Amino acid sequence: MSRAVVLRAPAKINLTLEVLGRRRDGYHELASVFATIDLCDRVRVALSQTLDVRVSPEVGAAVEDELTHRAVRALATACGRVPSAHVRVRKRIPVAAGLGGGSSDAGAVLRALARLWRLDEIELGAVGATVGSDVPFFASGAAFALVRGRGELVEPLLPPASVLWVVLVRLRERVSTAGVFAAYRAAVAPGSARAAGVRTASLAEALRRRQATASLVRAHLGNDLVSAAEEVAPAIGRARQAAATAGVALTLSGSGPSLFALADDRPDALRIARRLRGIGLRAHTLALGTAAMTSERGLSRYV
Repeated sequence: MSRAVVLRAPAKINLTLEVLGRRRDGYHELASVFATIDLCDRVRVALSQTLDVRVSPEVGAAVEDELTHRAVRALATACGRVPSAHVRVRKRIPVAAGLGGGSSDAGAVLRALARLWRLDEIELGAVGATVGSDVPFFASGAAFALVRGRGELVEPLLPPASVLWVVLVRLRERVSTAGVFAAYRAAVAPGSARAAGVRTASLAEALRRRQATASLVRAHLGNDLVSAAEEVAPAIGRARQAAATAGVALTLSGSGPSLFALADDRPDALRIARRLRGIGLRAHTLALGTAAMTSERGLSRYV
């Protein structure tokens, strides 16, 4: 009976996201503090003679373009193996929501295959960077991290001394990351000064020192893509305005459309969620810093 590795692949939010400028390769230089949240896909990987990937429910991508499929091929190329694996993904993280679901699945596949293939010396972050911008973070297994460059530079950070809680607001729209960055570029004047990433650096330092209280983190929240995302998906702006009228400040995660509010504690998060539901928003209370939990077992039938 073959061994299988099963992982919880958590979503993430961007506590900060600062665009520092355009790179020569066409991507944008970013500085961001990532945090995982307790919303997870389930990824199961086992040895196989062929490459067999199935995602349920389907995400709408061609099989060869699906990130977990690309992750298997990238790792096989890096270590000189035939790209073969039995991969099953059960989705809970919404697609194109700014929560990194596909990247988390790909990172989980890289970590699982590294165990199954006994690749103790492989640098998964470098492999992940060839798959997608957020994949190195998820391949690291960190719950909090400073992420820079186009996502390839990942510094794991210490979790806060006390658990932080957020209220996640999920909108039904799907937002194209490329479309949001195109809108951002169109709005930035040529030759304008580059951002310095001060907010991100300050929050990262507070996390390194374990001084990141809820109030301190809230003071650092921000996302440079919010105006561009609202242009691409006006529902984001409407949701933020409605929440502000109800006394709740919502921050954009990634390129959207998902939004979140940082609570003082769990009871406060429950109160905020009730308030947001009262104005018609889909609000869910979640803890920050969820680990990618792993188990190993014999391979059984998995549909």
